Amino acid sequence: MLGLFANAASAETRAIVIGVDRYTHAPPLRGAAADARDLEASLRGRGARDIVTFIDKAERAAVMRALDAMLTRTQKGDAIFLTFAGYGAQQDGPVLLLPKFDPRHARDRGEKIARAELDSMIDAFEKKGARVFLVADASFGDGLAREVDPRAAKLVYRSLSEGASAATTKIAPRDFARSVVLMAADAQSKAPELEIPGVGQRGALSYAVARALEGAADANGDGAVTTEELIAYVRGLAYQLSDQRQNIAVIAPRGLDASRDVIAQLGRGVGVQAVGGSPAEEEEAAASSGGGGLTITPLTPKSMAIGPGQSLPPAKPAALPPRPKEPIRLALRGAAAERGTGAGAHAPFVLVGADAAPDIVWDAASRDALAGGDVLAHNVDAHELDVLIDRAATVRWLKLVAGKGPLPMRVAPEGLRRKGERVEITIGGVAGRNLLLFDLTGDGVLQLLYPLASDPPVVQSSDYRLSVVAGEPFGADQIVAIASTRPMPQLEQALRQLDRLRNPAKVIEIVSQFSNGEAQLGTVGIFTAR
Repeated sequence: MLGLFANAASAETRAIVIGVDRYTHAPPLRGAAADARDLEASLRGRGARDIVTFIDKAERAAVMRALDAMLTRTQKGDAIFLTFAGYGAQQDGPVLLLPKFDPRHARDRGEKIARAELDSMIDAFEKKGARVFLVADASFGDGLAREVDPRAAKLVYRSLSEGASAATTKIAPRDFARSVVLMAADAQSKAPELEIPGVGQRGALSYAVARALEGAADANGDGAVTTEELIAYVRGLAYQLSDQRQNIAVIAPRGLDASRDVIAQLGRGVGVQAVGGSPAEEEEAAASSGGGGLTITPLTPKSMAIGPGQSLPPAKPAALPPRPKEPIRLALRGAAAERGTGAGAHAPFVLVGADAAPDIVWDAASRDALAGGDVLAHNVDAHELDVLIDRAATVRWLKLVAGKGPLPMRVAPEGLRRKGERVEITIGGVAGRNLLLFDLTGDGVLQLLYPLASDPPVVQSSDYRLSVVAGEPFGADQIVAIASTRPMPQLEQALRQLDRLRNPAKVIEIVSQFSNGEAQLGTVGIFTAR
């Protein structure tokens, strides 16, 4: 099992877990209560016993009493998880909104908890020799990584525009001695609820933390999850699941070695395993999206050799998930379904209304296909929707695979890219590893990106960089990277056979069949327009 951090044999892991979907004076959320239940189950499954959970009925007085009571019970060496999933807002600083929050009385102390209050509680816990892990799966600003096409399925964000704006709120983050704060977004941005493949509507931060505590963050397979690994995993998974619409914000102590600071230890038994340590410095934040009908320029030198001071990472076995069974939800805008619509799709699908959270919206008038707030592809005819259904199912599956431990990937600059603009894709953690890289275009064509021609399969640098230029066809490109310490000749050959072909359903089959157990996968989207 996984023992959560504690620095004495008698130490406890304690938690207060809050999830709010139902608000009296705000539209309901869809995944916050599930976030809380998921985190509670993850904590209990890993040995935590002292957990107080509030689902939809959290009142300020009860929450504050629970915090005070937990502070009284806390002993030196304890680990305290404070988690919140629900709406946030800016009111002279970030605030977390409880179910009965009334915007008509926004300036009252009311049904909300200010981040400043939680910071004071963290200080109090630290004075007793404990450390705190605050997970705030809410957002506080209005900024967007990319604008949302109004024809697409509506995104629900975990922020309300109440009180002072982030731009006028200048509050420096606290620097705690031993505690870590994770927030769904920075103070200027808002974070959406996401359709997590195979799970449903959720917050990316809560989902990623729960998976991390179950051991998915153990990137090097050494049986321990460090602060560095947890932050990297949570940031990477949220970034990839959200198609670069979300960047997790982190506040962590300075001057500590995050690579050695153990948060959780893999082991056997039924109790909380004593492991040492404190969290450490915040990793660098990175940027968001770009790119299109791809013109490719490698930026990283390639070599069969392993560079000085670099080593092969330990193998990390990962069982691949089965092909998703949940149907793709397809909405037709401005057209009635014709006999045979989508009949050629390999993936299951169902026709739904535009207000039923569709995975794909097809606009009959413009012949645009949309997904997740973005234009997926232009000039799509009705008889081509089966390919887009298969593409959606394939991308859903690729994100499930990435959830086992995503290969670090970033695109920069962020936002929608226009014709001729350049985007850089960075793939991390590939030193001395075999690399395969391909693009799945918005209309379902596979394009092999690496290796090409004389490219060696093993790269030298820890990061591999590729430059692409936005061009026809505009829309969405899903970039997929697979890295392994062992050669993948069969998978490479199968991808070469699919190169320039429009058969996205085949990707699941060949990756499942030919990738080895230690392969690591990452995927990011690039979004372009004329």
